[in-house]
Amino acid sequence: MNWDDLRLFLVLARNGRVGSAAKGAGIDPTTLIRRVKRLEDGLNCTLFELTKKGYVLTNQGTRLVAYIEQAEPVLLQAKSELSGEREHLAGTIRVSVSEGFGTWFLAPLLADFKRRYPAITIELVASSGFLNLNKREADMAILLEKPTNGHLYTQRLTDYELYLYCHKDLLNALGTPTHVRELDTFNLVSYVPDLLYAPQLKFIEESVLSDLPAVRSTSINAQYQMLLHGAGVGILPAFMAEKAPQLTRIVADQIRIKRTFWLATHKETHGQARFDTFVDWLTEQVRLHREDFIRRQ
Repeated sequence: MNWDDLRLFLVLARNGRVGSAAKGAGIDPTTLIRRVKRLEDGLNCTLFELTKKGYVLTNQGTRLVAYIEQAEPVLLQAKSELSGEREHLAGTIRVSVSEGFGTWFLAPLLADFKRRYPAITIELVASSGFLNLNKREADMAILLEKPTNGHLYTQRLTDYELYLYCHKDLLNALGTPTHVRELDTFNLVSYVPDLLYAPQLKFIEESVLSDLPAVRSTSINAQYQMLLHGAGVGILPAFMAEKAPQLTRIVADQIRIKRTFWLATHKETHGQARFDTFVDWLTEQVRLHREDFIRRQ
């Protein structure tokens, strides 16, 4: 059996859709189907059934997935070491991150990574939502919740804190509140409740702010800009808000929220040199900038 055929079979097995599986594997759909058919012919069995929902594994296909996943980590490690990848780091890493972490923490540091490893291409997907690692839409992800399903390795990257912030000029105009009951003259800048992409973003439900008149956005960067221009009060991560001297933390003794970033990598990438190198670099950067995430009182 050809390992590359097995790898492509596994991509389709985990995705179920030829188009997106082929895109994730970097080949065209026709080639993907041809390679899977070659594997079926070599094994003299049917691995998929085509349904309205896509390609569904047969019993033989399910059994083959189990065998491949047992062998996969060892084969990938051997490929990495024997091909000299550890000495000549190159290739592409696609990283899915939340908009705030990607824009405010990771993006400014990538110049340092590229200086160290110029042959590695980083694709930073920073958005309101995450790509699916199990479908191989990304190689790794920095998530707001520890994943419990799929073929993933996970580790706690860092805790981080969020506070209520307001522009200093607005506080001068309306007065600086010392208690949350004194916020009724302010607008609330927040997420759109029914468009939240993660339950960890339900900050308002944890506070007494829900009754304030609001201006909302699905984008944390848009919320930052609103607060920077005096639109009201809003909850932001400290690693974002405290880069702006115009914004000041208010009622911090009453509104202090802690969350966690989780780093997840797919089993197919775990142990490969360039991915391990990026993980080591990222965890070191987080350690060096720990006070950006957990602020001193």
